[in-house]
Amino acid sequence: MKSTARRPGPRAGARPVGLLACLVLAACTSVPGPSVTTPASDDGRVDASRRIGRGPLKSAPPTGYALRYDQGAMFTDGWVVLYNFGDAPVTVTRVTAVLDGNGLRQVGARVAGYGRKYTMQQTLEGFPPRADELGPLAPAEGYVLPAEQGRPRKKGHELLIGLRVTQATGRTTRTHVEVAYTYKGRAYTDRWVNTIAVCSPRRGPDCPQEYAE
Repeated sequence: MKSTARRPGPRAGARPVGLLACLVLAACTSVPGPSVTTPASDDGRVDASRRIGRGPLKSAPPTGYALRYDQGAMFTDGWVVLYNFGDAPVTVTRVTAVLDGNGLRQVGARVAGYGRKYTMQQTLEGFPPRADELGPLAPAEGYVLPAEQGRPRKKGHELLIGLRVTQATGRTTRTHVEVAYTYKGRAYTDRWVNTIAVCSPRRGPDCPQEYAE
């Protein structure tokens, strides 16, 4: 998927990307604040009809939000939740935040499994995040999503990507999340449109969001 040219849009409201914009209005705020969470539930199984992925590993349709941070700040994005729709385990081999600009740097990736309290927490301070409700964290590279007969539990596996702000002023975006993995001896790489726009310094006007399809 390729990013389209940025176009005018709401300064802090929901962004119309693909089938899914922000989960709630607060998910698009442009300054750091309390993390947006969605309740965790393992009741029932996930429907594959609105999940995206070239192979058995799937996640949500396009999403995104915008933030303002000072240089040196470090935060964790938890916007991506992974589901294995295959009939054999999936092993994650690499997680890459695809960046546009020079103001952000990926510092790591972890996964929170079924032991966490919430299905998704949008933004957490620091990396790795220190939050009891996440439960035990595991390195993303080498993480194994078990086979669940093609019907994964609703909670899924939350991908936690650490980012450091390196810009004193300006705007940098994450346009995609790229996940490489293996399944039944075959290698896959999927790219999900999952955008974050970060403007610096922390105090300033609303940060323009990133529009993509």
